[in-house]
Parts: sequence; C-alpha cells; structure tokens
Amino acid sequence: MIFGNINGLEKKISKLILGNDNQKNYSAASKLWDYFYENGGNTFDNSIYYRNGETEKYLGKWIKSRNNEKEIVVISKVGEENSKPSEILNLFQLSLERLKLNIIDILILHHDNKNIPIEEFVDVFNEIKSSNKIKLFGISNIMKERFDKSLKWSKQNKKIPFSIINNQLSLAKMEKPLWPDCISVADKDYIRYLELNNIIHFSWSSQARGFFIDENLIKRIFRRKFHKYLKNCFFSTDNIERKQRARKLAIKYNCSANDVALSWVINQKFQSYAIIGSKNIDQLRFSLNSINIRLTENDKKWLNLR
Repeated sequence: MIFGNINGLEKKISKLILGNDNQKNYSAASKLWDYFYENGGNTFDNSIYYRNGETEKYLGKWIKSRNNEKEIVVISKVGEENSKPSEILNLFQLSLERLKLNIIDILILHHDNKNIPIEEFVDVFNEIKSSNKIKLFGISNIMKERFDKSLKWSKQNKKIPFSIINNQLSLAKMEKPLWPDCISVADKDYIRYLELNNIIHFSWSSQARGFFIDENLIKRIFRRKFHKYLKNCFFSTDNIERKQRARKLAIKYNCSANDVALSWVINQKFQSYAIIGSKNIDQLRFSLNSINIRLTENDKKWLNLR
C-alpha cells in the first residue's frame, strides 16, 4: 500500500480509501474489510446516508471485533444539499452512535448547501472540532471559488479551515453530473489551484464507474442499462482517447488500463487520494494492483491529452 501523511492526523492514511456504500450484509462486508486491511489499506469512507446507515453499523461492529481503532482512519460524511449548519451536530452524533466510536478521524460535509454562507459551516465544524470528537474536517462537492472564500474567511477570523476537498476526479472527465449538485475538480483551473495550495483531495468515482474496464460480451449485455448511464457521464471523444492511451500504457507496465487510470489519480502533484467502491474481494483485488504502477510525469500528461 502507498500512504500519505496529513497534518493533524497522527496516523498514516492509505492512498486508496475503501468506500462503504455497497455493502448489503455484515458477513460480506467484514470479509472485504479484512482483505483490505490485510493488504495495507487502513482508511474507510462512510456516510450516514449509505444504505440508510446500515454500513456504518457494520463498520462499527467490525472495528470492535478486530480491536483496530488505533490503526485505521475513519471518515464520516453528513449533510444533504439543503442541510443547515444547525443540523450538522445532530447528524454527526448519529454517525458516532452507529459507528460506536467516541471520536472520528475525518468529518466531511457530504453536500454543500450553496444557499448558506460558507462561514456558517466553518463555524459549526470548528465547534465540533473543539469538542475533541473529530481530528480533521473537509467538504464535498464544492466550487473552487467557494472553497477559497472559506480559507480566506477562516484565516481572517482565526478559525480552523476545511482541510480536505472531496470532489470527483478521474482520468475520464465527468461530462455530465452524476447527480445535480456533484462537482468535479477535473479542469485546469481547479487542478492548478489544488497544486499551488497543496490542497488535500479525496476523489469519489475515481475509477469513472468502471469506464476503463474492458468487459466481455455477456457482461456488456447485463450492464447495458448501466452503460447508457455511463455514456451520459463519461463517454466523450476525449475520454475514449484517454482510454486508448491507458490501454497502451497498460501494455508497457503489464497491467490493466484501469490500473493506469487509478494510478493517475493517486499520483498527482497535490495530495490526492482515491476512494474506490469495491463491492467484493475480486473487485478490490483488481483495484489494489494500481498501487504498483509508477507513472512518469510524461505518462500523466500524455494520458490527460497534454
């Protein structure tokens, strides 16, 4: 596994983060988490909305049974598009109860309510931080200008700023939003902003929903409806070219095109981490191979059509 270090977090954090929105029962989930942990992964992404909170309960049970709270990094996400700052604390308390933890490593505002001044969210996350129940906090699906405003306001008012952005990023650029308020950082201005300010970024849909996976005919038939959904989000002339280039580099590095695409995400000039949504051990094993790929700067520029 490849690890990073984030100021304010005494534990190392795996560059691949396991997303927990696809687990339907504890038995399967615990086996997946065991495999991830045994192969060096130590960071788990959760939301109070994933499967109506059941996966948080599963993870809490797993942590207690494995007694590994000190070794893993737990991410919790709360807040919907219309959530108010006054609701965040109660939502967070719900997450704590489900996870059976006294403290969560990283708390992220899951959706940014753009109708609320960003400083009000900074204030409430500072209040939670002062209670010593979280170590760091971040925000998801936020525009660059609004995030930058939050940093400047935090500095001017001596507040702890958001440490992490949790937007979409993959080698295949998101042509149409997966849902109405989702935001990608995959444009030159946003990427440059992350680089210049060394912003920590956790990418969701880091594998572009399987865009780089080559499937046989039978699997394509079963996934026909899903491919239509993918077409709306990721299919474009440029993305198809990126996939072709990933295939060529896959031959060079003796790996899959998906390995190349995922390696591109976790090897940016800013602190970039990739959330992977593996449903089972086979899918997880497939994604884990990406940590063995070391792309050059020329590789990364060529993949991104630069």
